[in-house]
Amino acid sequence: MLNLIIIYHMKLIILMKICVILGTRPEIIKMQPIIEEITKRNHQLLFIHTGQHFDLMMSDIFLKELRIKTPDYFLRVKTDTQGIQIGQIISSSEDILLKEKPDVVLVQGDTNSALGSSITAAKINIPIGHVEAGCRSFDLTMSEEINRVLISDIASLNFAPTQNCVSNLEKEGISSTKIFLTGHPLVDLLSNINMKSIESVLPAIGCADENYYLLTLHRRENIESEHRLVEILSAMDRLSQKIPLVFPCHPHTYKQIRKFNAEKYLKNIKTIGTVGYFDSLSLIKHSRVVLSDSGGIQQESAILGTPCVTLRDVTEWIETVESGTNILAGYKDQNIVHTVGSLEDNYDNVINRIKKANDLFGHPGAARRILDVIEYSLK
Repeated sequence: MLNLIIIYHMKLIILMKICVILGTRPEIIKMQPIIEEITKRNHQLLFIHTGQHFDLMMSDIFLKELRIKTPDYFLRVKTDTQGIQIGQIISSSEDILLKEKPDVVLVQGDTNSALGSSITAAKINIPIGHVEAGCRSFDLTMSEEINRVLISDIASLNFAPTQNCVSNLEKEGISSTKIFLTGHPLVDLLSNINMKSIESVLPAIGCADENYYLLTLHRRENIESEHRLVEILSAMDRLSQKIPLVFPCHPHTYKQIRKFNAEKYLKNIKTIGTVGYFDSLSLIKHSRVVLSDSGGIQQESAILGTPCVTLRDVTEWIETVESGTNILAGYKDQNIVHTVGSLEDNYDNVINRIKKANDLFGHPGAARRILDVIEYSLK
């Protein structure tokens, strides 16, 4: 509720109750600067964690590393079909939002947590702020694409990280009064991290010479299809025979590898458990090439200056492809190996393109700009 007026930097500011709802590792990471800015401005933070990522290494460790407070509510939604999971989020968050009556609900990205809580907020007439609005893969076979499109349609404030995202929203008929080009809060977070202080993971995994490839693999379409998973792992096996390959393996990914009896492809790969965020950044920063199907890692690689090969046919971050910091390789063995070979043949040129694209997701200050919009729009 709008309940208190103060003078803040010579402006009339109404202190608000701002609700942040999240449930996955990427949301925790990308919302950290916004949570910090909310607290800095003395707004009341209501923090709800859905539990969509229930594994300790997938959630709790990031809260601790990024110094984010313990959630006010933890919904403990079950890992189930998407319909059941979204339904649980809607049902559980509704009771809390009706009780707490926040002035705005902030969600990030394209997760089931973001969609479920946005539907709840819209149904009970609470304004929604969508962080990372407007990125599009134009592939409706991706559940994330469906989620992000639906959230933008019902959001009161769409915080677009790039001009391309703004254009996507405008083409979908979103009112310009609801679109704000803010840059991405991930830039804020990475600009405040001293990379030299988090390099200790390298000697621990036997790659202190920094001459290695990094693999991450978790998307449902890749790991739940035996054909796609085997194609990708076969390519990784071939690449690992030429250069060390490090693979922090998501628990569900490893479960699928075992299910399809594909462990033989890991024999030359340095497979390790899930790592914390700082260790993950260290691995990205110091690898020669990142191979991943993650949207967030495409962004982190571009910002940190490491070439990325994306193990998908499409990306929601077309900016990375157009700038030359990221190459789409798909999932087929031969295509992946060929793509990496071509990248190596032109490695110095790729690095130079990355250096020229260091502001791909905007300049530091995104969280500040997002809070400025909220304060102005909801006063």
